[in-house]
Amino acid sequence: MKRRLITIAIAASLWMAAPTAIATAPEDAQKAAVCAGCHGNQGRSLVPDNPILAGQHADYLGTALRAYISGERDNGIMKTMAERLSTEDMASIIAYYAAQPPYQSQALATGDAARGEAKTAVCVACHGANGRSSSTMFPNLAGQHAVYLSKALRAYRSGERSSNIMLATITQSLSDQDIEDIAAYYSRQPLNTADGQAQEVQP
Repeated sequence: MKRRLITIAIAASLWMAAPTAIATAPEDAQKAAVCAGCHGNQGRSLVPDNPILAGQHADYLGTALRAYISGERDNGIMKTMAERLSTEDMASIIAYYAAQPPYQSQALATGDAARGEAKTAVCVACHGANGRSSSTMFPNLAGQHAVYLSKALRAYRSGERSSNIMLATITQSLSDQDIEDIAAYYSRQPLNTADGQAQEVQP
């Protein structure tokens, strides 16, 4: 009996220490099918305006969906889609996309990635070195579409998107060219693979 209690305690502590461990089921893919029109099969968006969701942090995806519902993120289509989801459906969709292998954007970027690297120092604390965030609350930026990233940065700069963390003051000093360069840099960064190693980007 004592041994069983110890085992339960260890299991509980591991669960609490790793809240981002993800289990996905066949029905998760079925529920996520409604998102494929914009975000592609398995979250591999082929439309540069729409973000790649494959392999993104579950905590961040949940925060983003709730922000669309609350209006913190102003997007009529996403607000309508998110409001239709039950709590269970939302959890299934989040689990599905977070469990997918990361996917690298194949779209061309208009900015200068080399110049962009020098402008990302302010981003590292939340989004990690090379756009691979170690915190599940912040999105991975590595491999994301440059067009989507530049749109998001402009939305934060204008106040169209609001966030207690991603303050307008962070983006206010960025010129349009700065934004294009930063987006280009992150879009070309290598991805994290399942074993935690960086996957080099093919030219």
